[in-house]
Amino acid sequence: MSAVIVRAALALVDAKERTGFCFAIQDERVAAIAPFEELRKRFPNAAVREYGAGVALVPGFINGHSHAYQILLRGIGDDLPFARWRDEALYKIIPELSPEDVHRTFATAFREMLAGGVTTVTEFFYLNGSGNAHAEAVIQAARETGIRLVLARCWMDAPSAPAQFRESIDTAADRTRELMARFPEANICVAPHSVHGASHEMIRAAGEFARETNCRLHIHVAEAAYEGEQTAAQSGTTPLRLLESLGVLDERLVAIHAIYIDADEKKMLANAQASVIHNPVTNQYLGDGICDVAGLLALGVPVGLGTDANVNASIMDEMRAAALLQKLSRRNAGSFDAARAFRLATSVGAQALGVEAGDFRAGAYADYTVVDLDRLTAPASPLVNAVVYRAQSASIRETFIGGVLKAASESSS
Repeated sequence: MSAVIVRAALALVDAKERTGFCFAIQDERVAAIAPFEELRKRFPNAAVREYGAGVALVPGFINGHSHAYQILLRGIGDDLPFARWRDEALYKIIPELSPEDVHRTFATAFREMLAGGVTTVTEFFYLNGSGNAHAEAVIQAARETGIRLVLARCWMDAPSAPAQFRESIDTAADRTRELMARFPEANICVAPHSVHGASHEMIRAAGEFARETNCRLHIHVAEAAYEGEQTAAQSGTTPLRLLESLGVLDERLVAIHAIYIDADEKKMLANAQASVIHNPVTNQYLGDGICDVAGLLALGVPVGLGTDANVNASIMDEMRAAALLQKLSRRNAGSFDAARAFRLATSVGAQALGVEAGDFRAGAYADYTVVDLDRLTAPASPLVNAVVYRAQSASIRETFIGGVLKAASESSS
């Protein structure tokens, strides 16, 4: 790809407003950030992409945890207690999907995400029991839509799980290695399901696999109260302390949810340099609880956002929910501001996943979205506040990945 110079009247850079913002794109990445005339000298043959009044450039949103096939559960699992939601919706529908079903469903979900400004998505993917065909369908859907994919390839061997989700340790490892070798662009990492969905032996093996291949290890942990009670009864400890005893609490760990953890466990995450992905809309939808995002951030734990069950695959919904839940849990409207919520969805979310995206900086992927200011209410408010508290997917005019247009609203076409 030849160089492109992007010139924007207004942009959000690290959650701060910048006027007259310019950067150059080369080989899918931000090559330089400088005044326009300087970039013209450095890249004399570059095309120029201009954004004037009425729009703002925003880094592409990072969706740190998704189960895209759960868009099929909309309207079916609504308002059910968790156990019934799992058994009567998730376990009833998802195991029956063919690779072709997965491809169609994920392409639909990915397009929905792109339309809402999501440029990177981590798919925590279960349907691996019969081989890699289903996972390959996910990768193909990402390739066709253009979304940047992190495939968190689930390992699961609990007898209570559907057969379509279960594998032996050796089989899971072999199939994951095969995917890594064939699809390096899919950023494949290992994802033992949870302390109740994967055996202790499988979780240990996943940790060894992550160290051997230098990948992240994603795992659901401390999501609901019942999990802690079950783990205490079976193992005499908490889910996070169990992960520590199994040797996976380190800098590769991406803890999904991390709601029911105590003060010492928060420090354990920080000392291990682990990350957390917060899923505030799904946590409300399933009645799970509220993650102490502010407390984790204060300790230096990177926290990102995920759409999880994809009740509505909108990171803007997640930003808004994250901010409001922190205010509510502290009974203090000033305890968590829009800029912090915005960073969860962009730069800090990218840090949590180890993805070089989420902000306008030299060397990062040139993933960004164009926000239509005319579609925001209270346009006189600070831009970051308008995006976090009032923007909707309809506010997104265009979405670019690696500097290439991947989605556009009808009004921009």
